[in-house]
Amino acid sequence: MGLLSISLLKLARRPASWVVLAILVGLIIMVFLGLAASVGQLEGMGDELQVRALLGFPTAYVTVVGFILGFGGLLAVVYAAAIIGADWAWGTIRAIVARGESRVSYTLITFLAIVIMLGVGILVAFAVGALSAVLAAEAAGLGSDGATDPDTLAGIPELLGRTWLGVSQQAAIGFAIAMLFRSQLAGIGAGLAFYFVEQFLVLVPLAGEVLPYFPFNVAGSVVATAGEFGDGFGGLVPLDSDSALLWSVGYLVLALAIATLGAWRAQITQ
Repeated sequence: MGLLSISLLKLARRPASWVVLAILVGLIIMVFLGLAASVGQLEGMGDELQVRALLGFPTAYVTVVGFILGFGGLLAVVYAAAIIGADWAWGTIRAIVARGESRVSYTLITFLAIVIMLGVGILVAFAVGALSAVLAAEAAGLGSDGATDPDTLAGIPELLGRTWLGVSQQAAIGFAIAMLFRSQLAGIGAGLAFYFVEQFLVLVPLAGEVLPYFPFNVAGSVVATAGEFGDGFGGLVPLDSDSALLWSVGYLVLALAIATLGAWRAQITQ
């Protein structure tokens, strides 16, 4: 618990934690402002119906978590890779080994601290997103009565839990790569490359059968966003959300196994 507390305090003091959250929150606000403004401009066009569907409650809550899973997951890859990569660059892990502490324990506890910080960020982003959705719906003349429906509110904890898992799974990818290669740049670069390769594979006909099981697509499917609005968010290929949940856990465990193996086998000169 002591190492976890220290890790959380360290992350809270790092500018990256606040910069990433500010970027996500700022973009969520801009997206909903843009959606509200576009309703009037698209009046009488087919696209207006889709925008109204995104802003209408309770669907607007899914819109918020869909954005957090998409762009927020991408930011999580960068954030996790930057944190563990910085520990290599600053000699933190070398100091941990010199004190005789377990590399594996340090790796897992550091990732747990990152996941907790991501959870806090998701709560903040969702709260801001929900408020932005309410204001956008009112501005668009749709009303927001469904936002406080008891059945809808009862489902929000599960919605946030699934979102947390999906974002954490994506963070684990950047974390594992940065730990394996002991480099921020490798973790961020390779993580982003994998993400965008998946997006472009949507255009490859033969990839359609296997693409739903790719890690970033799986993470985005843990909440049932795909299929509700055409092809879903960010080119998402539909995958059953419960199946995606199991696949996401599998990818998370695999990424952590790779990260701990990388830490255990790393040659560290004291």
